Formats: sequence, structure tokens, C-alpha cells
Amino acid sequence: MASRTVRAAHAAAAGVVASRSLQQRLATVARAVAAVATGNPRAEAVHRLRISARRATAAITAFQPFVPRRQRRWFKKSLRRIRRAAGEARDLDVLTSRCRAAAAARQSAAAGVARQRLAEMLAKKRPQTRRGLEDEITRVQGCGWKKQTAALLVAVESAAMTETIDSYAHRRSRRLVRRFLDHLDDRFRDDREIHRMRIATKKLRYALEVFAAAAPTAEIAACVRALRRLQSRLGEFTDHVAAAERLKLWSLREADDHARRAFAHASRQESVSAKRARRTCIRWWTASRRETLARQLKRILRGKKTA
Repeated sequence: MASRTVRAAHAAAAGVVASRSLQQRLATVARAVAAVATGNPRAEAVHRLRISARRATAAITAFQPFVPRRQRRWFKKSLRRIRRAAGEARDLDVLTSRCRAAAAARQSAAAGVARQRLAEMLAKKRPQTRRGLEDEITRVQGCGWKKQTAALLVAVESAAMTETIDSYAHRRSRRLVRRFLDHLDDRFRDDREIHRMRIATKKLRYALEVFAAAAPTAEIAACVRALRRLQSRLGEFTDHVAAAERLKLWSLREADDHARRAFAHASRQESVSAKRARRTCIRWWTASRRETLARQLKRILRGKKTA
């Protein structure tokens, strides 16, 4: 019974699956927007909004041939703006939480007090980042999101393609994998290479997750797991870099001398942590791990079996 269900899923028309996947992911964004728009949203609600926007973008990319160019550009631009606004608010929440945790864990009383004060300074910036997010939410709610989504789905369902999702997912996955393999030999000679690799890893992972949900295969599932591990490792470095840059920017903009010095000091500490994470990342990204991931991805290029 289960095998017949899997075969039926693989035989479904790609256009029908594209419409269903896009509808689900854009509806998830709309629900996340509504949750954040309810006043003072919790950090987890902001995080869900950011992730839902990223996954909706991945679905649009995965089913790009079905989506008219004008609508594709509109949704990608809107989702990118949502993601950036939510990202700034989310990064502040994470940084504040980390400072509070560090303050509680410090053996030195003076260091603990300094971290707690920094956390309080960061918390004061929360209304500012929330205003930026609220402005973006207001814009999304006023632009006729539901109407735009309905028009997109009509266009997708009208696309003159009779290909099955099994065939389409295989063909599209191969194209995305080939593009990613061009980056796989990067040895992380500088910070930009690590950043580029994390972006490429994230894009491929989210795109393959779209196909894994629509037409599951053992090969795609294995690649998604491997990409998730790689993304997590790279994120340990890029998170510290992002925090250092944001703290430095705040220090330059801060009028209060005490707060300015505190942000600048915290930025330097994050930079030190970033260098440590970079060394760990380089040691972890061995030739053996690169070859293993390459083999997994090349199985998608050769062909696939149903999960």
C-alpha cells in the first residue's frame, strides 16, 4: 500500500505538485506574518517567519519554469525583504540571549556584570529592529498577498507542461547539484569562501527539501542530511562574523561613550570567536568529507530510486 502511494506521488503531474507546494509554502508565510503582526512577537515567531520566507523562496526557485517572470520577481523581492527584516530582529534576539547566557556562566563576577550590561544595551535596541519588521509586515499586508498568491497559482496551473514530478525533480535537481559542485573544492582560503559555501549549501538544501517532500528518494534524503550538517558547521563561523560586524556597526552609530566602548569590545570578542570557529571549520572540512559529499550528490546526477 505504501509503495503504491509512493509510486502515485512520483507519477503526479509536476504542475499540480508545483501549485500545491507553492500554495502551502506561501500560506505558511502568510500565517507567520499574521503571528508577527500581533503586537510584540516572541523571538520564535520571528524565527519562523524568517524560515518560512526562505523555504517559500526555495520553492519558487525549484519550480521556476512554472512561474512567470514578473510574478517570480515580485515574490522573490517581497520574500527577500521579509527575510532581511526578520533576520535583523532575529539576530538581535540571538545575540542578546547569548550575552545573557554568557553572563550567567562567567566565573569572573566583573565579566558577568559586563556581559549582563551588554545584554541590557542590546535589549534596548529591540524596539528599533521591531519597527523595521513591523514596517515590512504592514507593506506585505497592504500589497494584496492573497490576491498575488491566487494569481500565481493560476499561472502555475496553466503552464503547458505534462512532465511528471518524478522526471521534473530529477532533471531540476541535477541542474542545481551541478551548480553546487562547482563550489565543492573550495578550501576556505578566506572568509568569503566560507560565506559563499554556506549560501550555496543553504540554497541547495532548501531546494532539495522541496523535491524530497514531493517525490522522495533515498539519494535526495541522504544529500539533505549531509547538507544540513555542512550548513551547521559553516554557520558556527558565519554567526560570529555577522555578530562582530553588527556590533561594530552599532559601536560606530552609538552616541553614548560607555555603550560605544561596550559594543566595540564585544565586536572584538566575536571576531576572536570567529577566527577560532574558522580554524575548527577548516580542520573539519577535510578532503575525505568533500569526496563523500561529492559522491552523494553525484548519485543524483546518475539516477535515483524511490525512498
